[in-house]
Amino acid sequence: MNALAPPRDRLPRRRGAPDLGPWLLLFVAGFAVRAAVLWLVLGTPAHPAPDSAVYDTVAWNLARRAGFSLDGPAGPYPTAFVPPLLPWLTSLLYRIVGHQYTAALLLQCGIGALAPLLLAALAGATFGLTVGRLAAWLVVFDPLLVLSSGSMHGETLLAAVLLGALLASAEWVKTPRRGRAVGAGLLWGLATLTRPSTFGLALLVLAWAWTPLGLASAPRERLRQVSLLLLGALLAVGPWAVRNAVVLHAFIPVTTGGGIALLDGNNPPAWTDPVLRGGAVRSDRIEPWASRLRGRDEPAMDALAQREAVTFVAAHLREWPAVAWAKLARFWQLGARGGSFGSPPPGGTLGTRAPDLLVVWSTLLFPCALWGLVQTLRGARRWFQSLPLLVILYFSALAIVYWGEPRMRVPVEPSIALFAAVGLEDLHHRLRVRARGFKVVTGSR
Repeated sequence: MNALAPPRDRLPRRRGAPDLGPWLLLFVAGFAVRAAVLWLVLGTPAHPAPDSAVYDTVAWNLARRAGFSLDGPAGPYPTAFVPPLLPWLTSLLYRIVGHQYTAALLLQCGIGALAPLLLAALAGATFGLTVGRLAAWLVVFDPLLVLSSGSMHGETLLAAVLLGALLASAEWVKTPRRGRAVGAGLLWGLATLTRPSTFGLALLVLAWAWTPLGLASAPRERLRQVSLLLLGALLAVGPWAVRNAVVLHAFIPVTTGGGIALLDGNNPPAWTDPVLRGGAVRSDRIEPWASRLRGRDEPAMDALAQREAVTFVAAHLREWPAVAWAKLARFWQLGARGGSFGSPPPGGTLGTRAPDLLVVWSTLLFPCALWGLVQTLRGARRWFQSLPLLVILYFSALAIVYWGEPRMRVPVEPSIALFAAVGLEDLHHRLRVRARGFKVVTGSR
């Protein structure tokens, strides 16, 4: 028997029979960890927290065929206040099991368990399988990602959809095809339907892809490829924008919550209160905006809130650098702060055990990620491998515009884990080389 031949149980599988075992293990482990934390730490809340109640209400109204609506004194009324993808997915579950919020949280766990698979595929396409496997297992146990599955707020779904869009974009740039361009555009459209501000990241990725596409395609073909990606995004977002125009009688590409979110992060308490500075304060609960916003329909309320936020920032430009730093500090803080809008964490959000665990995890992960980023930028494929860096920079910029909170870092966390895996793999390689260098080799005389 040939001594160099691999054992029979390790012979490579045929191309027609891919090994799904590692992928299945990643998904099962990711779901089990999230479900266990939901059950043991967060207590499987039967009712949504305030930041999740809007999504839950819209999902249940969709499930009982009351339309994409919120509840009012006179009954359900049409809304576009929240992005549609998460309520729509949850409504499909509610049609089967009824209005069971615990089932919706288990769906969140399942969506969160997809992130390790997608990150492994993305990292495998850009950095190699070894880094991909390590990054995927980091995401399985990442406390911020695990605990985010304990509430229904959209970040968990965004992290998964965003990874799918990044993977499709990387594969498209490696081998430009018109079908791949449309597919990547559809995924970016779905990401936009999960959080509207993600569309800006899609445009940033197009700018990143412009030079590599020029190396593989003629100028006209490159322009055609980019146009097809934008067409794919339009095909995903267009029907929802048409629905909003028909139902709400206004041009609303995705949601009516952008102006409100901007005002929540840019008002006097959010800028001056020592405890809340850099975070968000509900603008509909403080004067004079509570009175100004009351009684208006959603499009008018959102437009007014956006104007008020821009006016406030313009009048306080001297204070803006310090507030921007405070927002970034909250966004990148090692531990978990309270729930949304500075309130104490209720059941179903980042739990009371989260801060200490997250501090330990972040303290260990961030230096490795920084080292991995340095090694990536020094490498020969730094342009192609810098795609996750765009995600980190973009969402950091969004925190400066809106507000900072660890929960808002959930879509960024897989990119941090990816660079941490690069850093850990590089350190492992250096230690192995050093160990071999000190090894004494003996031989026969």
